[in-house]
Amino acid sequence: MAATIRSIAAAANVSRGTVDKVLNDRPGVSREVRERVQKIAAEMGYKPNLAGKSLALQKKPLRIGVIILDKNDPFFQDVYAGVKKAAQELKGFGMVVECCVMDHVSVPEQLRCIRELYSKNIVALVLSPLDEAVIRTELNQLAAENIKIVTCNTDIAGVERLCFIGQDLKKSGRVAGDLIGKLLPDGGNVLIITGPEKINALQERIAGFEEIIAGKYPEIKVAAILKNINDNATSYRQTREALQRLDSCNAVYITGRGIGGAGKAVRDIGAGRIKFVCFDKIPETVELIKMGIVDFTITQEPFMQGYLPLKILFDYLFLDKLPAKKQIYTRLEIRTKENIAD
Repeated sequence: MAATIRSIAAAANVSRGTVDKVLNDRPGVSREVRERVQKIAAEMGYKPNLAGKSLALQKKPLRIGVIILDKNDPFFQDVYAGVKKAAQELKGFGMVVECCVMDHVSVPEQLRCIRELYSKNIVALVLSPLDEAVIRTELNQLAAENIKIVTCNTDIAGVERLCFIGQDLKKSGRVAGDLIGKLLPDGGNVLIITGPEKINALQERIAGFEEIIAGKYPEIKVAAILKNINDNATSYRQTREALQRLDSCNAVYITGRGIGGAGKAVRDIGAGRIKFVCFDKIPETVELIKMGIVDFTITQEPFMQGYLPLKILFDYLFLDKLPAKKQIYTRLEIRTKENIAD
């Protein structure tokens, strides 16, 4: 006989209301009772009635909030495509996805999106959080109200979340460092170009890069780091100035946006063959690889970073299934002129 809420309640010696709260992850149950009910439900092989649950939610759907970090970034447009695909697949189960697309990357803009989605009575939130104390506080307030949080692309410490989905960022930085090391077998100087410091993902990429350079390629030195670069105009101007100012620059390593501007600066300066490693398969990167300016780009499946969070939330909200890991990494691939079109 299939396990039911009634049979689980009898076995756990609690009310059916208590079992319902536990199975639907609602507050009002002590940790001890919650763990006992979950254990008994698992032992009895309880499986939720998806058809019945979906029917009930047609009248009062579960609302999932999603924040897209930057509407002007081709990378996050791919993330958004993954979100829309998952939302379309799940809408028949009584899940409604509410999206808020940030006009620009700033703390006030992200706070605006969080609060706008909260006002729509969301039960979960997917976002690429900016690593600022005020964002951390806001997210912890949501978690305290039992709103489940999934981070994607970039993470934040000190916030209770179901999981993070994205690139293994430290590893991606190490891969970039290894590529630069192989491009400069006799050593040399590297210019690092990075984006807003509040985006933790970019800091992880620098940390991984510096870690492998120091340990494996000590003849390579970081000549300068350009920070808070987030658009091509700024990237072009500051990269060109840095290349003219530095006595020697043998490679450029860019952790985030501004690839087109940096590539144009490298091309215009024409100071010998500067090696170039970056991230993601966006149109400007593809063009620079075909032109022979970018040597390698490291990709990270942006579509899946939008698609997987909603699928994981479906498993959690409908099947009472926790993510297998707290860190779910998307595939990391190295692209060159030979495979950029794949």
